[in-house]
Amino acid sequence: MRLLVSIFFMTILFSRYAFGEWQPLDTRVEIVQSSGVFDRVNKQIVSSVSIKNLTDTSLNGPFRLVISDASMPLLNFEGETAQGSPYIALDTQQLVAGQTLNHQLAFLLARKRLSYQAALYQYIDNDSWELVWQDEFNGENIDLTKWSFEENCWGGGNNEQQCYTARDKNAYLENGLLNIVAHRETYTGPAAPDGSGTAVATLPYTSARLRSMHKGDWQYGRFEIRAKMPYGQGTWPAIWMLPTDYVYGGWAASGEIDIVEAVNLKTASDAPDTDNITPENRVYGTLHYGRAWPENVHSGLHYRLPNNENPADGFHVYALEWEKDEIRWYVNGVHYATQRSEQWYSQFQDANGVWQTGSEDAPYNQRFHMLLNLAVGGAWAGNVNETGIDESVFPQALQIDYVRVYRCSINSENGQGCATVDDGATLVQGYQPPPLPSDKPLAEQHQLMLFDNALNVDTSLSTYNPDGTISTSIATVPERGGVLHIDQTGSVGNVYVQLPNVLNLSHWRENGVLRFDIRMIDSQSGESSALVKIDSGWPNVSDHLLTLMLGEEWSSVSLPLSELEAAGNRLSNGHQASLDSVVNAFVIEPLSPMRIQIDNLRWEYAVTEKDHVNIYIDQDIAPFDVGSYVASGSVQIADVHSSDSQRGKVKELRFNTDESVVYFQTMLDDTLSTLKYDISHFDAVQFDLNVLEDPRADRGYVIKMDCGHPCGSGDISITSPPINTWTQYTIPLSDLLSNSGSTLDLTNVDTPLVIFPSWGNQQGVVMQIDNVKLVSDGDDTNNPVTVVPVESPTYIYQQGYAAYWQGWDCCNNASVSDVIDEQRGQSIEVDFYGPSPTVSGLQASVPHDLSGIMTGYLTFSVNILTQPHDQSAQWRLKLEGRDGSFAEVLLSDNLDGIQPIVGQWQTYRFSLSQLHNAGVNLSRLHLVLLFPDWGKAQGGKYRLNDVAFSY
Repeated sequence: MRLLVSIFFMTILFSRYAFGEWQPLDTRVEIVQSSGVFDRVNKQIVSSVSIKNLTDTSLNGPFRLVISDASMPLLNFEGETAQGSPYIALDTQQLVAGQTLNHQLAFLLARKRLSYQAALYQYIDNDSWELVWQDEFNGENIDLTKWSFEENCWGGGNNEQQCYTARDKNAYLENGLLNIVAHRETYTGPAAPDGSGTAVATLPYTSARLRSMHKGDWQYGRFEIRAKMPYGQGTWPAIWMLPTDYVYGGWAASGEIDIVEAVNLKTASDAPDTDNITPENRVYGTLHYGRAWPENVHSGLHYRLPNNENPADGFHVYALEWEKDEIRWYVNGVHYATQRSEQWYSQFQDANGVWQTGSEDAPYNQRFHMLLNLAVGGAWAGNVNETGIDESVFPQALQIDYVRVYRCSINSENGQGCATVDDGATLVQGYQPPPLPSDKPLAEQHQLMLFDNALNVDTSLSTYNPDGTISTSIATVPERGGVLHIDQTGSVGNVYVQLPNVLNLSHWRENGVLRFDIRMIDSQSGESSALVKIDSGWPNVSDHLLTLMLGEEWSSVSLPLSELEAAGNRLSNGHQASLDSVVNAFVIEPLSPMRIQIDNLRWEYAVTEKDHVNIYIDQDIAPFDVGSYVASGSVQIADVHSSDSQRGKVKELRFNTDESVVYFQTMLDDTLSTLKYDISHFDAVQFDLNVLEDPRADRGYVIKMDCGHPCGSGDISITSPPINTWTQYTIPLSDLLSNSGSTLDLTNVDTPLVIFPSWGNQQGVVMQIDNVKLVSDGDDTNNPVTVVPVESPTYIYQQGYAAYWQGWDCCNNASVSDVIDEQRGQSIEVDFYGPSPTVSGLQASVPHDLSGIMTGYLTFSVNILTQPHDQSAQWRLKLEGRDGSFAEVLLSDNLDGIQPIVGQWQTYRFSLSQLHNAGVNLSRLHLVLLFPDWGKAQGGKYRLNDVAFSY
């Protein structure tokens, strides 16, 4: 009969379920149990239970006192829960704030010590939530119709240290609980996040990650999970949701919903509001959204259980309610946070590459699925609290009692009408969508394009035409399209491009130029003149006299804006335009009858033409700005007045972290890519550094220059400056190029300076930077080498490396070293010792141009000492250009048909023209690689010598 009742009860669950009909109140009440006392008259054991309302509001019934794990049978119970635990219905219907209620329990006498667990449950009279999906984890095995395992050693994209497996060791059911267990053990698995491909990685921990994708996908609803968290430094449990369809693009443009996360529970808390005694006990609810990484943002809130109870000490109910335009977070029924669509957004590029802002509730208007996992370490858990990973605490488990998903029966289309709302919950302040690249105000654009085929839609074209002699039109020119055509039949009047309002364009003063193409197609003489101006409102105008020659050829004009501003108004002495308030961004005034055409009219930043470029002096100087990457903690960056009165403002950096870098980088273009400049004509990057505070024993400082990861100079240590003393550093660009491992391309730099205290050791450092600039000595004969021309036979390794060349391994799974070979003397030895895929060989810090020797050959001698463990592996040759182009061939495809033989020096030849035709750009060559098949290299070893480009 009891079995039939249980079946009927489950049928009721799947038709209509009042979400958590009986909800536990364990965090809102305090329950104290007395020891058992022998009742001689009734021959039973009696215990008293004291129940106190800990909240400042009344709790409304009905109430049940549920008894579980009792060592003796309870006698005075009135019913049983669905889980078989006896309960007592309390008479009271309300517990006012601070009230204490006592109740007596009677247990059947037995020869053992009395023990039991008591919990108070409250009935929630709300039948609007309908249960649509659940897993109570009561079976013997994980239900694969509801969950799939992710299997990879990817690291979650943020350097987590676990491999996710599908083994029973890492995820299993026991006593009605799902156990996700992280173990300290070395494991090798797929390196790709989806487990595909042949690439593998080895990590020191294992765990499990389950997801409901395509087995449980929902848009709106209530998601309720009862769970017990793991503890210890390096633990990172998460119950969260990801989009199933990624409608708005890659993470996190399509969103992420974190129902509950925690890191490093029970470790020393680093919370700013902590008492330095209570261990870490925060749980978090968060949204991730915005644009695709790295332009994503997140917002959320943490929560602490009452009385400093730790989430790792017991089970708690974590819930999230999601409806159109609003998402709410709960712990044990306490509504602690709300986020609304006015404070989130999604921005993405459509199929045509045009940037769009999603509808007001995007990205949280699509279906999501659930994930359950326990990560180890990573960018968050590994960098807060006590930092790192405490391997002594493992194994650790995330235990889950149930997962239940409900939909709102009142309105399943938008999930609205079933909300459980507490007015005391915090409304989280998120983010507003930034302007799209095409929506940026004119004053903020990286290039102020005024005319290109057509006039900028945010500007207007007008004339000053008192004599009626000047006219404008758009003419079509072959290979150019639309150009601005100006006809002047007299000598008075001008044409101007007017801005929508007066703009402060002072950030263009240092490095800005006015540029345009022009040609004169008719005039009364072979030479005529025109005034080119910028205008702050007459007579505050500055001009430049431009001489034009009659002809069909276009010429390009480039006028530094600072020089044009300073030139003043030749028609009204003592006046000049100010870039602080520009009315007309371009004025041209023909001084005699002529017909001219103008194209590509714009303001842009000039770096390549200058003999020095200021990056920071008193302020950030466009197109450069300051930014930071912070793995954890924070770096406070501010412009402050220096104590040195000669300096004005300086950039001050305060490091509240151990893993961060600060960089001076160019602004973004319309594709959200940084602007790239050819700085090869400069000789050095220069800056002044003043360290105010540095509590570290090892006072290391590092700089580098980047050209878009992985292109860069690599880290270079600089001499530590004395405390409270300004020190000037001049770093030759040639040193950046020759740095070990450098791939710096000086013709394509976006980040001229990255600076930071030594990685992993930064906390407490306060430093100031000033006078950041690129400088030149004026002698172009000693400029850094940006490409090495090869026009005659050239060795890149013969008893040692040639200039600019070094040994290289892509993935830290092979050693590349110099050895003395008995037959060939000093040689390169490459040992593929690691299990992960890798390629190795020679790398040039400066690309080589082989276009002058294209009829020649690449030759080299190699001795294969051992074959890889995988005997099917074939040896391969790969040449790669700095632009990413490459050619890859089998070693056996050499011109002489030589087959590789183990233990014997052999000389190989390959045609450069054939390698070029196979895809590599030999005018930018920087890698010459020799390796076994990808993923099969382990165990292979070879020696290499006499590597040359020859005829």
